[in-house]
Amino acid sequence: MLKRGDVVAFDMLYSRHWSRMYQAAFHLLRDQDVCMDIVQDIFAWLWEKREQLDIQAVPAYLRSAVRFKVANYIRSGKVRADFYTELAGLSFPQTPGPQDYLELNDLKAIIQQVINHLPEKCREIFLLSRDGQLTNQQIADLLNISIKTVEAQKTIALKRIRAAVDPYLLAMLLLPVLTQYK
Repeated sequence: MLKRGDVVAFDMLYSRHWSRMYQAAFHLLRDQDVCMDIVQDIFAWLWEKREQLDIQAVPAYLRSAVRFKVANYIRSGKVRADFYTELAGLSFPQTPGPQDYLELNDLKAIIQQVINHLPEKCREIFLLSRDGQLTNQQIADLLNISIKTVEAQKTIALKRIRAAVDPYLLAMLLLPVLTQYK
């Protein structure tokens, strides 16, 4: 319904999820104004891109969106001065917990979504390489293409995957540390 521009569906989505998104951002940044801006930016972006989006799991997608925005904000250097001081005083958890498994599942979903949206030949080559464990030469022979084409298509796939997961990985690395804030 969101894809068709249904404002009521968008309002429902907003009212169901904005509070949890805000809390997740606030838990990491401890800045009310910035967190509100992050949540508003995500929803504005969702509305603007609604026709192009193919969201399978809304809560996981929104969780990831918050992490991306928080990671981008941290990378921009605009975080409070005491943020890094507090971060340095925290210790890392010794064993993975349920949140870690959720993070891993979110990351897998993001990677799979990128793979699903690769151009057909690029996706085929990437999957033959990763899932099929075929060498570049075997893929080239199988598809009757040059080895340079195989290498180029794999590079395209990896760059797109890296671009999608890079901000998420920063947030994933920071999340276990930052969840110790009370």
